[in-house]
Amino acid sequence: MAATAEQAGATSSDTTPILSPEQMRQITTSLSGGTKKPKAKEPEVYRGARHKLQGWQAQLIVYYRTVGWQNGHDEEKILSATSLLRDDAGTWITPDAEERITPAWDNWAGFEAELQRQFGVIDAKGEARIRLKNMKQDKRSVTEYWNEFRLVASEAELDDSTGGELLLGGMIAELQNAWGASSEEYEDLETLAQWAIRKETKLATVRHIQGSPSTKSVQRETITPRNPDGTYRSTNNGNQNYGDPMELDAT
Repeated sequence: MAATAEQAGATSSDTTPILSPEQMRQITTSLSGGTKKPKAKEPEVYRGARHKLQGWQAQLIVYYRTVGWQNGHDEEKILSATSLLRDDAGTWITPDAEERITPAWDNWAGFEAELQRQFGVIDAKGEARIRLKNMKQDKRSVTEYWNEFRLVASEAELDDSTGGELLLGGMIAELQNAWGASSEEYEDLETLAQWAIRKETKLATVRHIQGSPSTKSVQRETITPRNPDGTYRSTNNGNQNYGDPMELDAT
């Protein structure tokens, strides 16, 4: 009997499958619902504007990382990018796409270099400074204005003092006046931008409070005056005072 039990135990142990670490990981992933990658949003089309090339290339970088093309995949990257070219940029790529001429690149790095040569900003620093001088907040929020300002300022190579003057100069008059009345000082552009964002929120709250009365106006009751005999006097329109009613002698 003991031998039979030992044989049964041995048989049970021998027939139990042994899972590898990779199989265990797959089973765990399956039971937990799997690992979902974020959905990749295709970049916008590019039409050849020089000041928009940098932003468009940043969209490409994020897209390629999301789909797993950050390393290699040169052919896929080039095809994807060329499919998004329109107007001037589309005209430029047409001879290469139709194989009328031999492309000046044979990998993704070469394609990026050619894009930069054709559509990149020629004097990046000078053009960035001009854009900052002409940039205005207008009807945008401070956050929207600051995001654009920060992107352009990264190429302008400005010191914090000059950058602060330009940033404040493009804000709406309400924020400029608030800064003039404030005793706060900024150490860098980020500090000034965060101050403006907080101040904008406070000003919006004040406007909301002032535009919403907390008490309702109570209409005053109109009292019609009486005559000495108890009858009511007629109501005069136009608030004109005609004196007491004239008494007529009977004839």
